Amino acid sequence: MKRVIAAVLAVSVCAGSVFAQSGGTPSDSGSTLSVGKNGSLGLEAATTFAADLNDGSTGLETRAGIELILDLFPRADRGLRDDKSGDAHVRLELKDAAFTWWNTFQTTGGNYEQDDFNSWAARPLILSFDTLTADVVWNNYFFRIAATDTVMRTNLIALRSIFDDVMDYQDRFYVAHGQALWTASRYNIQQLPLLRARLNRDLTDSDYRGNYTGILAAGAEFSKFGLTLKAASQANGLNNNENAWLVGADAQVVPVDNLKLEAAGFAAFNYDKTTVGKNPVTFGLASEYRLPLNEKLIVLPFAGFDFAWEQTTEEAAWEAGGGAVLYTRGWDTRVSSRVLDYDDVIPIGFSLSADYDHTSRLNVLVSWFDPAGEDSLIPRFGGFLQFELGDLLAQHTPEPDIAVLAQFEYSIKNKAVPYIRGGYRPELNAAGTSKTGVTFITSAVGCFLTAFNNFSIDIRYERTDRQAGSETELDNGTLSASFTISM
Repeated sequence: MKRVIAAVLAVSVCAGSVFAQSGGTPSDSGSTLSVGKNGSLGLEAATTFAADLNDGSTGLETRAGIELILDLFPRADRGLRDDKSGDAHVRLELKDAAFTWWNTFQTTGGNYEQDDFNSWAARPLILSFDTLTADVVWNNYFFRIAATDTVMRTNLIALRSIFDDVMDYQDRFYVAHGQALWTASRYNIQQLPLLRARLNRDLTDSDYRGNYTGILAAGAEFSKFGLTLKAASQANGLNNNENAWLVGADAQVVPVDNLKLEAAGFAAFNYDKTTVGKNPVTFGLASEYRLPLNEKLIVLPFAGFDFAWEQTTEEAAWEAGGGAVLYTRGWDTRVSSRVLDYDDVIPIGFSLSADYDHTSRLNVLVSWFDPAGEDSLIPRFGGFLQFELGDLLAQHTPEPDIAVLAQFEYSIKNKAVPYIRGGYRPELNAAGTSKTGVTFITSAVGCFLTAFNNFSIDIRYERTDRQAGSETELDNGTLSASFTISM
């Protein structure tokens, strides 16, 4: 094994030499070198000078990191499937699955000996995949033993944004388990949503996924229609003494091209006798229509409704919502951003979404993202916007919650990107549930320079002014310059 690792590292060093000679490809997050066919090695070193203009303090901060990712089994669809018509067969599918050995080595300060990089903590082999399905299939019908996307949950509508994957960054294994470099500062950098817990994107979400030990399903799959009937129990046969069960159904219909209709729901029985204490009956309806204006411009309007009725208290809860997403560089394009998220999870375009529930709570979310470049909607002009309105009708608060953050930038020959950023948001408690009465007004102006391949400079002046009632506390701001070399 030591010889294998040594060989891989030797290949990576050679690849680095070739890359340095060829110039490489510039990127906000650095470019990645291929290590043979089954791995990649990334290196980055950065030093930031900052001056606090409030107290006159100045200083430097340096950090260096190495990320080694070995795809021992690269991403692919794996399993068993026999599509012979008329014969019953097994379908065991693991989609987009990979086994990866992912290690990071990092240090900060002024010491860069090898032991300063090593944490001496073993990193595990990681399994990642999109979906797992285990069925017995006959023609268009199936009997499902297990599946990751067959669950007891009714949540077909919620506030939708082009920044959904950014806001849900904790769902990524390398963030939740700290596998990647500097997870605290590279993913969801602006900490969206700005209103945090006060902007509940799922006002009605009936989710029993952690409250059953087993589930079976059966159904049918056709090109324009699908139906799944499912049943689950709160505990196994020996321990389910209250006979607590869930039964439900999911359906999808495509009546015309690009139009998708969905329905989902489930009901609980005897769950009120368990520690869960609730017996809901739920259903949800949703629709979306993909309207391609051309190859790059695609409009996706959507709408939905979720309902839950609690049998024990006879109380009802519901949520209705809708909106539209405009993709401006194609349906599948996903990119990263040096100021939002270092992973390729952000679609490019505009989104508008609103939801309203049984308590008269109305939330609105507007988002926009278009990195500046030659292929921007307005060539060389771009930026991002996050505009949030919580409880717009002020049914639960004295006044609506408002927060906004926007950046506008302009690319000059792909070498210099001057930008200006501004924001307005309330100060929240540690849990993000209540306001302190203070409002933050943030601003920044700077320029991101790519002097030459693999070397960037970010020069910025930023400030955070505080407003409490009629009093304003002005911030003298911080001046910083960050120098980064990465590959």
